[in-house]
Amino acid sequence: MKTKVLKFGLPLAVCMLAMAFAFATESNNASNEDAALIGFVYNDAETQCVTANKNCAIFGGIPCQQLDGKNVYRFTNPSGTMCSVSLYEWPEE
Repeated sequence: MKTKVLKFGLPLAVCMLAMAFAFATESNNASNEDAALIGFVYNDAETQCVTANKNCAIFGGIPCQQLDGKNVYRFTNPSGTMCSVSLYEWPEE
């Protein structure tokens, strides 16, 4: 009887503990998606992407633009000659 309980009960208990710990350690990454980003704009004079002076969001409907009308992008390549992935206007609350 004792071995029957150990053979069935022990794996069941381990499985239940594993599920409990999996839910207990789940992190909430939604706050990272809400963070304002400083993006890049393409500077024609320097033929490079430079840091934009405006905070933008990852998601939205209206493309993020500086006051001079240049679109703001999230990434630049290592050499800085190309900007990619458009950012969007920070939502008003």
